[in-house]
Amino acid sequence: MAASPAPSGATPARRRGRPRAASTAGDADPREGIVAAASDLFAAHGIEAVTMAEIAERAGLKQSSIYYWFRSKSEILASILERVNRIPLAIVERERAAPGPVAVRLARLVREDVLALCGFPFDINEIHRLAARSPEDFEGYWEERHHLDDEVEALIAEGVSTGELRPVDARLAARTLLATDEATQNWYRVPEREHYEPEVVADHVAAVALRSLMADPADADRALEAARASAPS
Repeated sequence: MAASPAPSGATPARRRGRPRAASTAGDADPREGIVAAASDLFAAHGIEAVTMAEIAERAGLKQSSIYYWFRSKSEILASILERVNRIPLAIVERERAAPGPVAVRLARLVREDVLALCGFPFDINEIHRLAARSPEDFEGYWEERHHLDDEVEALIAEGVSTGELRPVDARLAARTLLATDEATQNWYRVPEREHYEPEVVADHVAAVALRSLMADPADADRALEAARASAPS
């Protein structure tokens, strides 16, 4: 079920020159084209199976030219992860500052996070595994990820302090909530006989979260209805 630095902590400055195989004045930013091409290939073949040469070909670059913009596949992944982290962080920071019951704000957070995850063109769980194996290349990602954990934990702790939520370990609850959101990708992206629309998945995951955390689970449906009614358009 989300403003980030590149893996080394700073996004490399845009280079000058003409690395494209074919270029016109109206071309879009080559970095954006590379990221889009990589996302498509990662979705189709998995992250580890895709080579830099294949990304370059899909982006319309010479094989050697892609290194003009990105030093490695990990750096391309880090650029994608900027977007992955930015979406839930923006949502939870908004909900932390919003007025109203914590349960409603938490439901909005879960719903929007799941909707975003259902729309991602790559498997975030695979990215987590790669980032864990190469923490030095994903330093910026992990900083953002820890901040996300902190913000969700703070929202849950607020609900515990007001009595809306059960007296749970807020850190553990936050990590479980985010992991549950992300786990939807394990089956949602796999073709099945029965397909669930993203809204249905988001509502279900939010309802499960509310019923497990609210002091009075009977109020979960009311909170979810309020979250749907007040969701950003």
